[in-house]
Amino acid sequence: MSDLSRIADAEFDVIIVGGGVYGAVISRECALSGLSCLLIEMNEVCQSTSANSLNILHGGLRYLQHLNFKRMRRSIYSRHYFQQLATDEIDRVAFLTPLSGWGINGPIAMRIALFLNDLISMDRNRDISRLQQLPGGKVLSNRTLRNALPQFQSQKTTGAAIWYEAVMNNPAKMVNTILDSAKEQGAVIISKTEVTELIHQNGQISGIRCRQSNDEQTVTVCSQCIIDTTGKTSCKLGNNLPGYPALKQHWARAVNMLINRPLFGHYAVGLKYSDHVKDNEAKFDSGNRHLFFVPHGETSAIGTFYESENAIDGNLEINAADQQRYLDAVNSVLLKDSITSEDITGWQSDWLPLEDDAISGQLNFAKASRIRSVDINGRFSGLIEVRSVKFTTAPAVARDVVAMMR
Repeated sequence: MSDLSRIADAEFDVIIVGGGVYGAVISRECALSGLSCLLIEMNEVCQSTSANSLNILHGGLRYLQHLNFKRMRRSIYSRHYFQQLATDEIDRVAFLTPLSGWGINGPIAMRIALFLNDLISMDRNRDISRLQQLPGGKVLSNRTLRNALPQFQSQKTTGAAIWYEAVMNNPAKMVNTILDSAKEQGAVIISKTEVTELIHQNGQISGIRCRQSNDEQTVTVCSQCIIDTTGKTSCKLGNNLPGYPALKQHWARAVNMLINRPLFGHYAVGLKYSDHVKDNEAKFDSGNRHLFFVPHGETSAIGTFYESENAIDGNLEINAADQQRYLDAVNSVLLKDSITSEDITGWQSDWLPLEDDAISGQLNFAKASRIRSVDINGRFSGLIEVRSVKFTTAPAVARDVVAMMR
């Protein structure tokens, strides 16, 4: 990473704060657009929300229940972006979920959904290497399901849906690959550096003051455009702007469990799991969401569990009671071969935003990332705030941010 002293008193077209996937992709797209660009990360890159992931780069199949085709296309575009940029960091994985009955959770409805998914993503394999190309989805018969996964022998199913997604081997490596590409285009990347203050005059930004984590001395870097991608801490940067229009943002803790073996061979399997997550925008609501068991070599990630920050007193730490509750939830949906605490190799937890109008304690997740141009006294202050929602859609958001700056 670059030395902080090199950029003291330097001037950039744009400074990006936050070294997660959103900051990384925005820095690359800004550099590709010919903008001089500096990215600053307080810790190491990809250490927070971007690292808390089941590693799925999904194409938006779930958004069919909202009839939100635009959101599907954004996911498909973004997945394709990652596949082209970091081929060696991504595997093709078959996803499977058992079906039941003959209604919305049955094989007829799922055949229609998979057909629409393949139609909407018909360009998904353009310029993608053969080993990474994603086949079309299909519905398996009960016999085929039970031959493939004997765990379902005694279950009342009407078959299974199977589709394919891109899965990252390591999100941190993915982010570093993007940052390497950004540096090749001229971006400057600095880690372990904290932005302490926005420099402004009458609400118009002219730069930042920052310091490295082991140094009290600050340096000044000039820019009239600051992009804040720091998630739950993002409100802090704008607080010293006069008349800063603060937003009340509710958050939920997102938790994934890591275990020492795959449970369903090479398949990623989604099993129905009822909890208190709300989806008020679904046009076709199955009444359940799913826990996904995603294999990563000889291990698996299971998730995701959610709790409002108020219910856990704003604490990210997974205590013993939390661990037992999540373990019980996993075993409640497993068909057999339940897991024990000895199988657990780790936990991931971080914050995800809820809708702005969410009732405190209710888990109604933000459906899309938000790009906010902060105005002071009716004029653009130079501060752009990015509230990220999904790892997958960082490229689509970056494209919008760059378009906003033109």
